[in-house]
Amino acid sequence: MNERGLIDLFTAMEALKGPIYECKYYPCHFSEQDCSLCFCIFYPCLLYRLGEIVLSQSGKAVWSCKNCFWIHKKENVEEIVTYFSSYPRQILVEADWYFFNRALQEILFGRELGFMIGKAYNLMPANFHGFNCRSAKDGAFLAVRIREGFLEVREVKNFLDLSDEILIPQKFAKILRGFNGKNYIECEL
Repeated sequence: MNERGLIDLFTAMEALKGPIYECKYYPCHFSEQDCSLCFCIFYPCLLYRLGEIVLSQSGKAVWSCKNCFWIHKKENVEEIVTYFSSYPRQILVEADWYFFNRALQEILFGRELGFMIGKAYNLMPANFHGFNCRSAKDGAFLAVRIREGFLEVREVKNFLDLSDEILIPQKFAKILRGFNGKNYIECEL
């Protein structure tokens, strides 16, 4: 669980901060950003429209939100706070990554697009949503596990041999490649 993100969410439920000009990192994303959710409650969201997998200095895979502006737009912060205000705080404290990712999908798309395949959670539909996609002859996708701030990532070619992993497309520059349940596809970001 993203404890710092939860602290920021609870603080934002009391009052939004807006820009924090005194912060030595301001503006970390853009001028006049809303800093209420500095530590994102959805981290790592595993949605390429908001971030991407990069290697840390130690060579481990991490989710980078460096170019995510969405969480710092005032109207989005207000929508997030409104959404979670309907939940008792204890539910939010006990919630897991899946709960928050499903909430993010509902906020972004109006409904959850991901779904379970056995023990795996297929997040590819949410990653492909709204992008220009076409069939591909073959391909692969990624199976991800979140472990202590790092990602364990492996390439897979089908839905066999999956465990409690999150399935996302592979990203190559501005192209996502994965599987839509019937065909391999590639989508332009």
